[in-house]
Amino acid sequence: MPETKEIEIVEDYRDYTPPFDAERLVRELLRTVPQKYLQGLDCVLLTNQAALPREGRVGKVWSRGRKLDKSRIRGRYWPGSRNRLPYIELRVDKIATTMGKVPGYIPFLRQVGFGHVLFHEIGHHVHHTIRPEYAEKEDVADDWAGKLNANFIRKKYWYALFLLVPAAKLYKFMKRKQWV
Repeated sequence: MPETKEIEIVEDYRDYTPPFDAERLVRELLRTVPQKYLQGLDCVLLTNQAALPREGRVGKVWSRGRKLDKSRIRGRYWPGSRNRLPYIELRVDKIATTMGKVPGYIPFLRQVGFGHVLFHEIGHHVHHTIRPEYAEKEDVADDWAGKLNANFIRKKYWYALFLLVPAAKLYKFMKRKQWV
């Protein structure tokens, strides 16, 4: 049986305290990800915008064929090079701000919102190292985020699936009809 290596979680904040225990939340989310998708990943870096160097805060990155301001990024996947292993950077202050106040206080919504960003970045890792596809990389990462988030909900909230599945179908229907 292969050895399971636990992913290191590094917190590096400058003048910021997260409104929730981000390290515990990430560890809880990572427990539900199959080990084969985490192979080769060095760590998850939890940080805030102010703790990043200038080059990480200012400028633009390409996403879906257009430039996106770096100040709007909630997470980033850094592929490996000769000098370092691949890692994931999560900007906790941006994630907490985009979730808003109400979801931040409800554990299920906090886990799903934070999990979507983490699983999206894990999707980039899977696409880059394990299962490459010829498709838009953001779309592939979004697909993985959906799969891994559904896996998390299935493992953690198995007892509430009889409520969650119809609610998700109703939400998709309402979104398709543009009622939401």
